[in-house]
Amino acid sequence: AAGIIAGIFFGFFGDDFKMTKADLVIPYINTEIYDIDGNFLGETSGTEQRQLVSLNDMPKLLPKAYVAIEDERFYDHSGVDIKRTGAATITYLLNRGNSSFGGSTITQQLIKNITKEDEDSALRKVKEMARAIQIEKEISKDNILELYLNDIFVGGESIHGVALGAKYYFNKNVSDLDLAECAFLAGINHTPNSYNPYNGTEEQIAKRIERGRDRTKVVLKKMLE
Repeated sequence: AAGIIAGIFFGFFGDDFKMTKADLVIPYINTEIYDIDGNFLGETSGTEQRQLVSLNDMPKLLPKAYVAIEDERFYDHSGVDIKRTGAATITYLLNRGNSSFGGSTITQQLIKNITKEDEDSALRKVKEMARAIQIEKEISKDNILELYLNDIFVGGESIHGVALGAKYYFNKNVSDLDLAECAFLAGINHTPNSYNPYNGTEEQIAKRIERGRDRTKVVLKKMLE
């Protein structure tokens, strides 16, 4: 059904609804500077701070945590989760547009992050779905997941990607994250700075730490399920 709908929109709207793997570009990556002897001198970044890391260099439980909490049928759908989209639409209508329950898959979230198109409209959502179906035909699920985990905002001031997220929250290389740390990063994905333990008053920080602990347990339960 999603494929038929996407095909209709391609016919009506043309290029505005099309997307290829060439469009999946992460624009900002930190640059490390070394002297002639290999000594680290410093690091520069653009608007977004980011270090790229391959899926193979992440702990296996990290992508599993994100899939569990963000898109449990990620490996089964073709870019659009019809069941989740339907549930999100019904919830949205029942709450007269005030529902925070989303229906976007990881593929759709990646497209939204890269295109920076975030207007709250049905047309944007349909465009996002159409592009997600196309992208899933061009690159593998693992490629999509790797791009997503390198692109997402993780907190602080413009810190993006799980590599810098691991350093920011745990002072670790991402490859060294344990199960609970993987679950924490995945859990805060929807609003990272509301869990940030480094900003605010002592009371705010204490509440954020407790909130982060509770959210980690939610992700662990979902992973087990």
